[in-house]
Amino acid sequence: MGINIAVAGKGGTGKTTISALLVRNLIKKKNGSVLALDADPNSNLNELLGVKISNTVGQLVENFKKNGAIISSGIYKDQMVEMNIHQSIIEGNGFDLLIMGRGEGPGCYCAANNLFKKYIDVLQDSYDYIVMDNEAGMEHLSRKTTHNVKYLLIISDPSLRGILTAARLRDLSKELQINVEKVFLILNRVNDELDDRLLKYIKEQKFEILGTIYTDKNIIDLELSGKPIFELPDNSVSVSQVNNILKSLGL
Repeated sequence: MGINIAVAGKGGTGKTTISALLVRNLIKKKNGSVLALDADPNSNLNELLGVKISNTVGQLVENFKKNGAIISSGIYKDQMVEMNIHQSIIEGNGFDLLIMGRGEGPGCYCAANNLFKKYIDVLQDSYDYIVMDNEAGMEHLSRKTTHNVKYLLIISDPSLRGILTAARLRDLSKELQINVEKVFLILNRVNDELDDRLLKYIKEQKFEILGTIYTDKNIIDLELSGKPIFELPDNSVSVSQVNNILKSLGL
């Protein structure tokens, strides 16, 4: 089974950018195959990775809901799900991307949802590294989209409110008994030296800071220009700091 890195955090903390940076740096290391998994219904990881969306798992589930009679029983059902998932994989330069997308709306076809989750688990076993960008907040955890995770990286801005939200995410993952081996905190968009009061609060919340990522002008320019993460200069502050995070994980 590959090393599954799940990235979570409240909206606006830069979790998708960090997910893209993790993919970028893992590819550069050339230590194995990489699957990027976009579990955010508001999918935009593909834009940072420079690839276009073709199909999403959410769309496939909706199609299966409309054709429930066709997939009501038998091996044919399983084969169709597996085939559709493989056809939905987007091939990038040195990585693959699978987008969860929207689904599970009115008339939810739970059997199809469970089948897709089953085959996504099987798919992940084919890769050395999986980077999962989750939706903002705690919804993905409450639905157990995130499971069998080696590292859960919770992203926060350097604020008390952000740390509190991060702590709630961590605690919820424990309450739901999600299989997470290690949980770490990453502070993003840091401008100055961290305030002692913030560091004290982080310690009170029993968090381990895995890394700190400073505001990077190159990232701002990249996002404003709509360019993929691979066009960042190798000497960018964010690239270097995410690389240090991977080293801290032994990757």
